[in-house]
Amino acid sequence: MFLIFGSSGFIGRYLRKALIKKYGKNSTVCIGRKDSDLNINLTNFNNFKKIPKKKYDCVYALAAKSSFTTERYKKIQQTRYNKTIMKNIIKFCKNNKVKKIIYFSSSAVYSNRNSIPFHESQIVNPSNNLGMSKYKIEKNLKKEFLYSQTKIIILRIFTVYGRNMRKNQFLNEAIKKFKSRKKKLIFYNKQTLRNFIHIDDLINILLKFTILKIANYTIYNVGSSKSIKVASIINYLNTICKYKKKIIFKS
Repeated sequence: MFLIFGSSGFIGRYLRKALIKKYGKNSTVCIGRKDSDLNINLTNFNNFKKIPKKKYDCVYALAAKSSFTTERYKKIQQTRYNKTIMKNIIKFCKNNKVKKIIYFSSSAVYSNRNSIPFHESQIVNPSNNLGMSKYKIEKNLKKEFLYSQTKIIILRIFTVYGRNMRKNQFLNEAIKKFKSRKKKLIFYNKQTLRNFIHIDDLINILLKFTILKIANYTIYNVGSSKSIKVASIINYLNTICKYKKKIIFKS
């Protein structure tokens, strides 16, 4: 039996379909905003009583505020929200003796202080609020389940793309610019390296992790084997664009 927290997001929707297709309609309980079994406020633990009491083999912790923000108030709000819902999810998993938790962390835990390619054994020091928020939860999961039978998988996921990808995602925003009528497009940080993984590849990996026998606590980077410079991505999009654009890169 599977339980998804955050089933209405980009990854959650694909994961739900894949689990139901492979294991049947009654195999998965979905918690999210749209097209889910339950829509509950995860910041209030009392709402978790509404979740069906079953023997959950795997819980997918996707629910989070995952957008980058520079506004101080939104940073505080993001940290508080992510911390609170994961605290409640952890409590629920302990109470129900969940066998495995797959936590969706982020490549944002790494910073420009880390050498590329990133490796799970590197000491990380996040430089933005999202990365710090995710990393604190990673450490808390390790602490809470250190002597438990529950297995923990931490997935540090890089940029996920595919049909219906997140609106504020870099690749989606770039494609929108190329579809516009503007003849001149401005982009930034052309030397910055970006790493991508297609949603179908991510889902295939998740299905394997669902049944994979692992140690008590394991971290995996999930992305492609090669990063790409922003300039290369933009120039490629320009070659396949119906009407070629004048590209300007600013630092």
